[in-house]
Amino acid sequence: MQIRRSRRSMVMKRRARLDRCIRPINAIERKVRILKKLIPNSEYMGVETLFRETADYIVALQMRAKAMQIMVDALSASADE
Repeated sequence: MQIRRSRRSMVMKRRARLDRCIRPINAIERKVRILKKLIPNSEYMGVETLFRETADYIVALQMRAKAMQIMVDALSASADE
């Protein structure tokens, strides 16, 4: 009986310790983690740097989209002639 109790006690203590370590992630932390997955090379950035890099990345994507649109317009105009 003593062995069962001590083993059960150990398991309970271990579980309680894990429960303290694994806390629920709030909405902001979850969104920051998702943003880090979207922005290249941002795994180890702080939040402030991450936001700055995100803004730069958005501008770069907008420029790419404009360049592609210009290419589409030019190619479709030359195909019409």
